[in-house]
Amino acid sequence: MAEAPSPPGETGEPSSTERQLDLGLKIVGAFVATGLGALAGLYEALLAPLRLPHSVYAPVALVLAVLGNPVLSWFAGAVTGRRAAAILPAAAWCVIWYASASRTTEGDLIITGGNWVGLATLLAGPIAFAVGVLVPVMFNQRKALRGKPPSG
Repeated sequence: MAEAPSPPGETGEPSSTERQLDLGLKIVGAFVATGLGALAGLYEALLAPLRLPHSVYAPVALVLAVLGNPVLSWFAGAVTGRRAAAILPAAAWCVIWYASASRTTEGDLIITGGNWVGLATLLAGPIAFAVGVLVPVMFNQRKALRGKPPSG
């Protein structure tokens, strides 16, 4: 007697609607991650010239970049399922910072050479994105190595 085909949800394979919904959510997640990267870059660039009383620069932008950028790269990889997606918020962040460090036609400049917070953030920001990609890869490798039986 022939067995009746089971509905798509019962075989363990996702239906085409579920696959399309998953793809759509990944695309939306990629756009959200990119937008958050641009927004973080904008806020950090605007906070870089922030001064405390007595003309001391406040490193708020640097702290936000070092703590927030790895989270953004992790988020991009998590919502899309691809580690390479961490490039999206990093690229948006870098575009904003490039524009902030470039003079306008009127000569205006947000990130100046005398602003140590801006220069340190410009260096640490992309490194923080790289750390957000590298750390999960290292943990996954370590887990994989622990799970392998000894050779020989």
